[in-house]
Amino acid sequence: MAARILVALGLCGLMASCRSQLELDERFMEYKNHGMWLVEFYAPWCGHCKQLEPIYREVAKELQQMGSPIRIAKLDCTRYSDIASEFSVRGFPTIMFISSDRRYTHRGDRTKAEIIEFALRAQGPTVRKLSSIGKFNEALSRHSDNVFFLFIGNDDEQNDFFKKYSASADIHAISSYFYYGKRNIIETRQIQRHPTLLVFKDHQYFEYIPSDGVVTAASVEAWVNRERYSAFPKTSGPGLNEMSSSAEFLVVLAAEAKELSDPSSKSAR
Repeated sequence: MAARILVALGLCGLMASCRSQLELDERFMEYKNHGMWLVEFYAPWCGHCKQLEPIYREVAKELQQMGSPIRIAKLDCTRYSDIASEFSVRGFPTIMFISSDRRYTHRGDRTKAEIIEFALRAQGPTVRKLSSIGKFNEALSRHSDNVFFLFIGNDDEQNDFFKKYSASADIHAISSYFYYGKRNIIETRQIQRHPTLLVFKDHQYFEYIPSDGVVTAASVEAWVNRERYSAFPKTSGPGLNEMSSSAEFLVVLAAEAKELSDPSSKSAR
């Protein structure tokens, strides 16, 4: 109990003030393993950091209103360069989720919605249970415009296939959604194997079929990595690098947003 009180007091000192967005100092290395953190590593002279500042304030405000346990913070890398090196920060701004030994770097667009989505995915749990047909249908509705994975088994988290799936989910936790459940939740949908792994995207579903019938960690990871984007996803600069890691070839259509939404424009044809 005394140790918890000391940690709480230390954190209050570290945070400078109990506000929604916190300014960190060198004591962060001592307290980084206490709770979950969303940290912006920035430099005061960085133009992109200045552009992000009002967006990041809104992120902090909304996550606080949602009751999220994630602490939203910033760290000046010109003052604490040793901490930036510890977290392998290579450019500014870098937004990172930190919780004990779990570290995820945001590589998507720097919009309020994208950053909040990143934080909530990283918060976990990585693999969520769908306990009923109703919950499965909720997931279908919630992710109608993106991608999610579903492991169908017998609720045995010690199953070797499930462990391989969970390991891949940990790698891609910030770019996709991962669920598990029993066979009955997908009703009459046809599957070739049991247990099995499915991906739902583009209003269809596809099943992982292992080569020679042997499930390996490498093949599960390769399949998840390949299937984690829809057929024609929309992205901008920051998200493009992350997307390029999922395929050997990537075809990109560059256009103004209004052209993409206008079917009569030349770019949209």
